Amino acid sequence: MNLGFYVEDCGGSPRNQKIYNFLNENVKSLRDGAVFFNNVSFNPVQPKFGMFDATEIWHFTGHLICTSVNNFIRSTNVANKFKTYYLFDMSDKTQANFFNLLQIGRSGRVLVDDPVAEKEFYRITGVKPTFISDYTLEDLKGVLNE
Repeated sequence: MNLGFYVEDCGGSPRNQKIYNFLNENVKSLRDGAVFFNNVSFNPVQPKFGMFDATEIWHFTGHLICTSVNNFIRSTNVANKFKTYYLFDMSDKTQANFFNLLQIGRSGRVLVDDPVAEKEFYRITGVKPTFISDYTLEDLKGVLNE
């Protein structure tokens, strides 16, 4: 399975560290693991996977999980062979992105990794997102139909 994450910056935020640790643990089980980012920051995790500037995203094929509304919108404008998913988080500015969240909920697949975020996304959009209890390869393969 080719799996990529598209994050705002490559720094060591708690969410990014969770993603990086998942990819590091499963890099040998994936055909390709990559992180694409818009901004450069210090990253305390030593990556065993590819890290690329977002301008390189058009080379990627597989499953791409976006961690922000803007990244989801940008990635859907790229003409390539990847399936795009949105990983909703409570830190997203829901008031500023209300209409975008509605559009994403109706046009794309939304993932959540927190039960509170799951309820919040449903409350805002009326669309039930897919809950990922853990970042495990088996969970993601089931969710992504791989």
